[in-house]
Amino acid sequence: MTAVPAAALAAVAAARVTMVIGGNDTGKTTLVAWLASELARRGHTVGVVDADLGQSDIGPPTTVGVGRVRAPIERLGQAETVALEFLGVTSPARCMHQAADAIARLALHALRTGCDRLLVDTCGLVEGDLGRALKRIKIERVAPDLVIALQRADECEPILSAYAGAGRPAIVRLPAAATTPRSAAARRRQRERMLTEHLAGAVPAAFDLTQFEVRSVPWGRGLAVVDLVDMLVGLDGRDGWTLGLGCISAVDIAKARLTIDTALDPARVSALAIGRERFPRA
Repeated sequence: MTAVPAAALAAVAAARVTMVIGGNDTGKTTLVAWLASELARRGHTVGVVDADLGQSDIGPPTTVGVGRVRAPIERLGQAETVALEFLGVTSPARCMHQAADAIARLALHALRTGCDRLLVDTCGLVEGDLGRALKRIKIERVAPDLVIALQRADECEPILSAYAGAGRPAIVRLPAAATTPRSAAARRRQRERMLTEHLAGAVPAAFDLTQFEVRSVPWGRGLAVVDLVDMLVGLDGRDGWTLGLGCISAVDIAKARLTIDTALDPARVSALAIGRERFPRA
């Protein structure tokens, strides 16, 4: 990756919480993995929140994940997964406030469980009213000490301008990495590959809905029963965090039962969260 100025690395080392923002294919995830490695080399235990719902490296798509880094890594997916939260969609535009709240919860969890430095990797939506609103909501919820903006030109400035002269968060601007932009189709294929890998080895399991807490994500209300087949489901453990995903393969209303294809042990599941994305079956 492009060399990071010593002053920027020093700022990250001094900050308890750092958030990285930038457009698609600007090198955010590569930078976060490198920073996590450098902090680990200095003896820090680093938490990394992966807030990119569609192109997740920590956890499958539709989730926000937090990982722990204690030694140098080459890519973000090598971080030790600490916790996941299923949001049920792959676009943050459909759940801005919920995504920001989930990021804040996972960040706090990482700090409370031994991480002394935290890096937050965000999605590439930064431009337009929606992008500005999304990033400002995330910054307000997480309250980072430092924001690093990767820019090709000045696309992040409308976001950063809200904090000019505020003192916190501090702002570091870096040039975007020279990467090859990926098309929407390529991103979709990558998302489908990741979901397929996550659900590899899934087998049908019957869930008696009278025995589990069942919730639909707020933006998934109004679904008809027939619409539930092939829908992704978050399977939560007793600690409230998401264990992994499943896919609804059958619905029996008379018996109040869902059949969910999953690679998880149903005995570990205490709650189900029905999302708004379908598993792309072959």
